[in-house]
Amino acid sequence: MKELEREIRYQGRILRQLKREGTTAIYEVLSDGGGFLYGYEVIRIKRVPAEEKFGKSYPERELYPSSAKNSLDWGTIAWSWGRNQKEHAFGQFKGLAAQYGNAYPKENQTLEDEI
Repeated sequence: MKELEREIRYQGRILRQLKREGTTAIYEVLSDGGGFLYGYEVIRIKRVPAEEKFGKSYPERELYPSSAKNSLDWGTIAWSWGRNQKEHAFGQFKGLAAQYGNAYPKENQTLEDEI
């Protein structure tokens, strides 16, 4: 399986992985040049099966949670923290890593599914 990249460029920003334990990771969010820290994102890494999309084949792989409007990811398997909230972000990261270990989130999982 293809693992999630440690550095991702997305919408003019750089997402750089600071730490990963199992299927939980914390990324710092930087300006495109890397000179400005926007904040942190704590995520549970998604896994998708091998598939063909738009005529192209993709292997089984890990994905960063979606920020699309119709996605349920943000607030259920992904959270944003400000640049002055590093300790809070790492606290959440440690708690999620201890709780979930190597378990991937279920497709379209919500907080109610956890209760």
